[in-house]
Amino acid sequence: MGRIRILPEALAGKIAAGEVIERPASALKELLENSIDAHATSIKIYIKGYGISEIKVVDDGEGIPSEDVILALQRHATSKIEKEEDLFKINTLGFRGEALYSIAQVSKLRIITQHKYENIGTEIFVSQGDIIERKPANANGTTIQIEDLFFNTPVRKKFLKSPFTERAHILETVQNYALAYPETSFYLNIDGEEVLNFPRADSIKERIAQVFGVEFLEKLEFKSISDNRYRIELFWGNTQLVRRNRTKQLIFVNRRPVRDSLVSSSLYKAFKVKEFHPQFLFFLTMPSDEVDFNVHPTKKEVRFRDTARLSELIFNIAEPEKISIIAERPVEWAVSENSNLIEQINFFQLNSFEAKEEFVDFLSLGDAIVAIRQSEGILFIDYHAAHERVNFEKILKALPESSMNLVFPQIIELNPTDYELIVANLNVLKELMIEAENFGKNSIIIRNIPEILKNVDLEGIIESIASVLKEELVKPDFTDIKRKIAETIACHKSMRSNTKITASELKALLRELEQTSDPEHCPHGRPIKKFISLEDIKKWFMRK
Repeated sequence: MGRIRILPEALAGKIAAGEVIERPASALKELLENSIDAHATSIKIYIKGYGISEIKVVDDGEGIPSEDVILALQRHATSKIEKEEDLFKINTLGFRGEALYSIAQVSKLRIITQHKYENIGTEIFVSQGDIIERKPANANGTTIQIEDLFFNTPVRKKFLKSPFTERAHILETVQNYALAYPETSFYLNIDGEEVLNFPRADSIKERIAQVFGVEFLEKLEFKSISDNRYRIELFWGNTQLVRRNRTKQLIFVNRRPVRDSLVSSSLYKAFKVKEFHPQFLFFLTMPSDEVDFNVHPTKKEVRFRDTARLSELIFNIAEPEKISIIAERPVEWAVSENSNLIEQINFFQLNSFEAKEEFVDFLSLGDAIVAIRQSEGILFIDYHAAHERVNFEKILKALPESSMNLVFPQIIELNPTDYELIVANLNVLKELMIEAENFGKNSIIIRNIPEILKNVDLEGIIESIASVLKEELVKPDFTDIKRKIAETIACHKSMRSNTKITASELKALLRELEQTSDPEHCPHGRPIKKFISLEDIKKWFMRK
């Protein structure tokens, strides 16, 4: 072990910046929070080179007093908290005092600001944390310009993903704060092109329509519940808004976009979600002293004081008998159509299913799970997962094989993030024999598709492609995209958990399953089978 030493301030600053500023969207997030905390009614964002070349945020907020501008660039400098108790009743977005300091350590930063009660403002230019220039200026609110982000930390640059992905994160960041603050107008320009323009909205519903479109809003069911401490406003997607992946699942706590497993898992349980993922927007308002935002450096995660009460409210708002998108099937001790009551009683004395030529005797346990006796124990099968594996491999081999023109071209409206990714990668769709064009206003028009996509949810397919593109480091992985499409189609085409399977269907399915490359797992990696030996069963009952 080497000698212990104090790190130089420049190195410590870069480490601190690395915790807060992960990518260009992280820097933008910090600036947006400062603008909102300054009570801006208009926020304009200008991006160049996916945020590496330039990020400029112009707001009409209160501005920074001249005597505080330099202080604002110091570590842990903040106007949001004064004493320890303030940490447990956070009422602002930014409060750590790390944003401007961290950004200044890894960029060339220019601030032009004028406080609303001052006659003259201040312009300051900082590089790598050092003040290069300071002079008087006239301004209305605050303009912050970040140039050459990560120019002095090239390793951080290497860990960034593709320009498409970084642009997508920027869009997502602006979109989330626009949803949380409908009373504020947001404008986003990337490389000289207007990408987003959300004028001031009178309600969350109006802002949702601005961001995702009226058609999306019409597929949401609004539910609200409140007590003397909490208020929940939930926009829950109907059956047309379920997807194979977790897209458009947005959680806001006291108007802050966050990730929270408690809220997500409670919603899934309350609405009895099983196979697909719902799309929803969840807005929670609660006393500031009952939630801790000081858990993560970027404030993405939270900790609740009364988790039991929050879960209870979520279950109360769900009313699952009315709006559950996928009802949970009660466990039914049913048998196949080829079995009668006597056969059910004698089930475990029947021969192995392989010896049966006409049918399989099995016991249905509900939720797509059946139990089949084998000579050395019991085999449990998830027939939905098995059917997915079979369909997945068939589709993967056939995709793309032949295409068909759509008699009525289909217009698909996407969220701004997915739209940007898809329009920038129309050549990838073309390789998949999906002929699509930019239709404007976050929409694409599809004129030709592979035959295998006939009668399939095209919107879900396009969103799956976008999710793959978002995670690519350099260029789209065509093979991975094909797999994602095949997974999505296979899931939609496979037997649901509430579909009863017959003995002959099960026998045919098991025969096809054994011919696949991986009969043990579905395309998503979940197990298909579970064998419990007779020896293990005997041990349960302490028999030799």
